[in-house]
Amino acid sequence: MVNVARPASSWLVPALVVLLAAGAGFGLAGVDSGVVRTSTVVDGVPVDLVRPAASAGSAPGVVVAHGHAASRRLMADWGTTLARSGFAVALPDFAGHGANPAPLPDGPEREVRLAADLDAAVGLLRRTPGVDPERIGLVGHSMGAGAVHRYAAEHPAIAATVAVSLPGSDIPPDPALPADLLLLTGQFEFPVFHRAAEQALRAGRPDAVWGAPADPARENARRGGTVAGAEHLSILFAPRAHAAAARWLQDSLQVSAPVRVAAGERLWPAVLLWAAFAVGFLPFARRLFGSASPEPEPGSGLAPSVPAVAAAVAAGLGLAAAGSVLAPGGWSPLAVGGEIGLFLLLFGLGSCAVLGRGARSAHDVRDARGVRCGRSGSAWRPAAVICCALLAVAAPIGIALAEPVPHGARWWWTPLVVVACGIACAAAEFAASGRTGPRQDAVRAAVLVAALLGVGVCAVAGVLPSFVLLIAPLLGALLLWHLAWAAVLARTGAAWWLPAVVGGVLLGWPLAAVSPLG
Repeated sequence: MVNVARPASSWLVPALVVLLAAGAGFGLAGVDSGVVRTSTVVDGVPVDLVRPAASAGSAPGVVVAHGHAASRRLMADWGTTLARSGFAVALPDFAGHGANPAPLPDGPEREVRLAADLDAAVGLLRRTPGVDPERIGLVGHSMGAGAVHRYAAEHPAIAATVAVSLPGSDIPPDPALPADLLLLTGQFEFPVFHRAAEQALRAGRPDAVWGAPADPARENARRGGTVAGAEHLSILFAPRAHAAAARWLQDSLQVSAPVRVAAGERLWPAVLLWAAFAVGFLPFARRLFGSASPEPEPGSGLAPSVPAVAAAVAAGLGLAAAGSVLAPGGWSPLAVGGEIGLFLLLFGLGSCAVLGRGARSAHDVRDARGVRCGRSGSAWRPAAVICCALLAVAAPIGIALAEPVPHGARWWWTPLVVVACGIACAAAEFAASGRTGPRQDAVRAAVLVAALLGVGVCAVAGVLPSFVLLIAPLLGALLLWHLAWAAVLARTGAAWWLPAVVGGVLLGWPLAAVSPLG
């Protein structure tokens, strides 16, 4: 009897997946250590209340407000940092965001609704036992920074405000307000955020200097600071931003406690869990569909020429741009995600119409007898891959970024955005048909990169919301994720349409999850 040693790869990849998953679990076990987190709904506003696990006496309260297309989940680490530093913290979901199913209106009504949601969170803190109602501060990011800046300017009882990535500011009628104002921007923010913060710093204080020291413990202070190496999103996970905000609030609200920063406490377990899904997908797919498919037999598939692919992409971009221009304003209750979904849907339909289906897909590889390679004929195998994609999206996002389960109108808009993204991915599969290996990967990537570049150009031109530019890193990361999984599936016996469906989930579900209801 001959013993054949198993190749190292047969156990190395599963072992790595187990290690990554264990690391994620270990990280999650330490989340919120030293604090108590509860959830409630106040006047229709979902709020997380985070307090020190052991506190003596009355603690000051702080409301932490998220930005546009964000939620209290994205700001959860801020709540942990501040609670560990001696504060009771309320994190609300603004209308149209997170678990709040109410739509967020446009125009002046938006500011009124944001102020009402802040009122609910501030009122909750003032009614909470163990919270000093006279010592209340505010922290906000992006849209939330604008909301807390306006609210503090209109409510002198707010003792301190931290505005992170302020998008714009009105000059308050009282130059002394907001009291004890700290303004933070990331080094790599768009210039508009730096200008807005400078304007807010100098409102009523024309001699104020950005970066100059200020002491809120001694006077009504105002200070501006730049967080090195950060941009609009990464500033939320920057330890320096957390520490600066906590120290400022401690000085202003008279708290004596060590600052314990929790920046990235949820992000790293989410990244490790995502990595476990990414590493484990290759052996998972090969287990379901078999190993790499052979090269196509001569004549089994005709690859579209490069000029044909270019013409299809141009037609798709033209149709998408025209449709986005003609779409009436506010047509979609899912802001940002609805507009991007329409663009990608029209791009996919236009490209597919030009490419047609004159040849079998490169995934439809047959052997010399004309028999389909792989084992994708069983319905449960593609279903297993799709379920894996759903888990790979919902679990990491739910830990650190957004609500994984749709609320309100997202229940029926999320599948629509997923389908729209899937059609764009199907166009990429048609363009890559008849090719294998790196050439197939390159064509698929080129088509989808062109689509996202078209989204960016339309955002710059004002056809799509300019907010698209702020989530460009997220869109780019999702695209790379899809391209990696599509390349894996293309090297197995999976059906040609499965990478498109998986792409719809990987791109569309996170996009719909972060898009606000309007």
